[in-house]
Parts: sequence; C-alpha cells; structure tokens
Amino acid sequence: MLFYRLDHRLASVIRSVGLVLIDFSVLTNRHHAATSGRGLVVAVLLGVCNIAWVAWTIWPVREGRITLDLYVLAVAGGALLGAAPNSAASAFVFVAVVAAGLRVELEHTLVFVAVGALALGVATLIYNNSALGLLAYTLGFAAAALAASNSRQSSQRAEQAELLVAQTQRSQEEHIRAARLEESARIAREIHDVLAHALAGLTIQLEATSALLEQGADREAILARVQRAHALAREGLQETRRAVGALREDGTPAPPAVEAVSARAAIEALVEEYRVGTDAPAELTIDGGPGRLAGPTGQTVQRIVQEALTNVRKHAPGAAVSVAVHAGELPGEDVVLRVDDRPVGNGHSPRPRSLAASGGGYGLRGMRERAHLLGGTLDAGAGPDGWRVELRLPAPSAGTPQAGTAPQAGTAPLDEATP
Repeated sequence: MLFYRLDHRLASVIRSVGLVLIDFSVLTNRHHAATSGRGLVVAVLLGVCNIAWVAWTIWPVREGRITLDLYVLAVAGGALLGAAPNSAASAFVFVAVVAAGLRVELEHTLVFVAVGALALGVATLIYNNSALGLLAYTLGFAAAALAASNSRQSSQRAEQAELLVAQTQRSQEEHIRAARLEESARIAREIHDVLAHALAGLTIQLEATSALLEQGADREAILARVQRAHALAREGLQETRRAVGALREDGTPAPPAVEAVSARAAIEALVEEYRVGTDAPAELTIDGGPGRLAGPTGQTVQRIVQEALTNVRKHAPGAAVSVAVHAGELPGEDVVLRVDDRPVGNGHSPRPRSLAASGGGYGLRGMRERAHLLGGTLDAGAGPDGWRVELRLPAPSAGTPQAGTAPQAGTAPLDEATP
C-alpha cells in the first residue's frame, strides 16, 4: 500500500522487481510451467498474470475506478495459486484486492475477494488441493481488503483535515482582513468628522478675517474673528484628543480637559457655533424622553449633526439651518434627526468658496456608515427649499453602554426648543 504514495517511477521499478520474484517462485515450484498438462495451465496463467501486472504497473492509479487488469489479476492469480500451490502466486490476488481497496469502497472490494477465492476454489477442486489452504487464503484476501479500505479512509480523512485547515486559515485571513477594513473605516470616519469640522470652521473664520482686513474694518471686529479662530483651533485639538482616546480604547481615562459631554450639550454647542461663526440663522429643536440620546445613539446623532453643518458651511455658506431631533418616548419609537438648510436674503445662498472643493465625498459616506452600524438609515438630498439630511435610528435598548457620552450634571431635559 505504500507503493501508492511513492513516486511513479520508483513504484514501477519496485513492482517490476516484485514481478520477477513472483515469476521465479512459480517457475521453480514443483508444478512449474511446461508445454503440456498442468504445466501448460501454469504457463498460460502465469503469462496472463504478467500481462495484467505490467498493465497495472504502467497505468496510473484511478481513484474511484476499477480497471480490467485488476479483475484479470484476481481470477488468473487465484487459478494459478491452485495450479501451483506453495508458490508466490497468491501475490497476484493480494495486489488486485489491495489496489481495489485503495480505489473504491469496501463492499466493492469484497467482489475481488470473492472472485479470487472462487478461482482458487475451482482450482483446488480440480487439483485436489487442501480445503484448509482455501479457507486460509480467503481469510487473508478479506483481511487485505479490510486493511486497504481502512488505509483509503485514513487517507481521505487526512486530505479532508488538510482541506479543512486550509479553509479555516482562509476564513481567518478573510476575517482579519474584514476586521482591519472595518477598523480603518472607523478611524477614517473619526478623523474626517473631527478634522473636517474643525478645519472648515477655522477656514471660514480666516476668510472672514481676510475680508475684514481688505475692507479696512476696525481693530475690534478683526480681533474678534482672530479670537474665534483661536477658539475653534483649541476645540479642534480637544476633539482630536477625544477621538484619539476613543480609538485607542485602552481603558485610560480621558484628561479632564477633554472629558466627554452629553450629546444634547454637544449638539447645542454645534448649532451655536454655526450661528456665531457664520452669522446665519440656526434653529434647534430637541424633544423626547431623557436618556434616549445616550450611548452610541447620541454619539451618532451628534456626529451627523456635526458633519451636516460642516457640509452647509462648504456648499451653502451663509444658509439658514434648522436642526430637529426627535428622541422619542414610546418603546420602539425611532430616534429621528432632520437637518435642513435654506437660502437667505435674495433666495440664493452665497456662492460656495474654495472650501467646497475640499470634500471628496467621504462625509456622506461616513454618515451612512454610522447609521448602518446601529441598524438605521440616512437619506440626504434636495429638500423643500434647500438640502435635507434625515437620520432614523432604532430606539436604543435598555442598558445601552454610555460609550463616553454620559450627560453632564445639570443638563436640561430634552423638551425645549433653542431658537
């Protein structure tokens, strides 16, 4: 059986040597090959077995298929063993049984055991040989068939185990790759949300300062704009440090200067910042049960408000905005956010400045990803008078972790409107 695991050339050499030894054993037997009588039968059967053996040596192993050479080896080998007892002719039958056992299931291999034993039985009756020898060889053929079948099953289990290991490894690699992509997307969202918001506000203040300088404005107006730019830069640094701390997730407490605030307070600060920084109208309405904006839900609402206001700064500077957050109160009621912008004055928003080209399309994609992570939806498109962003999130479940967005002491209930 080990021959089937060897190189084909080496196995062919070993099989050829084996055939020579079997032939030598038969030819030197008491009932050797001759030109008449029993010797002629031995010569013919030995020749047939040699032809079948050579065919078995030359043809490659065919998994799941039985070839004619094996049947010939079983029949001719069994008959030759009866005609020339006490020789190595039994090897022909053993080879046929083992080769079949390595190719097909055990029940099919037993056919070769029966064929070989039948041929041997016929020869035993013709030449009046011992019935005990017939029984012994039959048991030997059956044992060889069982051993070959076990070897085949063991080989199949080993191949299946290797295949399973390979599939498991590929699955783990895909899982690691997916985890890396997900983590990269999370980091990209955090960096984009923080930097895009801070830099957009800072750019607007610097453009306004430049315009005041060109117009020869007084020192107090210019200084107010510069101080506002400084404040935005400090807030951007704090947001960056807060985002880095959230991304590290190493359990290290955040420094006092960057402690998280409630989602409501953060949203109010964002709307106020837009109102002051752009000198444009901004309305905020928040209603619903207290605590519905805690944890990941509140953080997602806050980030989407932040990105939506940043997009208004970029693409419709000076537009009036309306932010409405309905946190809901009833079990199963969705958390809904709507951010609308509309032109002011003559009905047209000021022409977008160079800031509009600094996007890249990642903001809207990041907002949709945040909504999807919580099982929600986000729609963005043209509204009644301008542009609308609408977010719907499923109601947060009881016991939702706060995720760094716990309300501060003294925060007002979520039931008032901030003009």
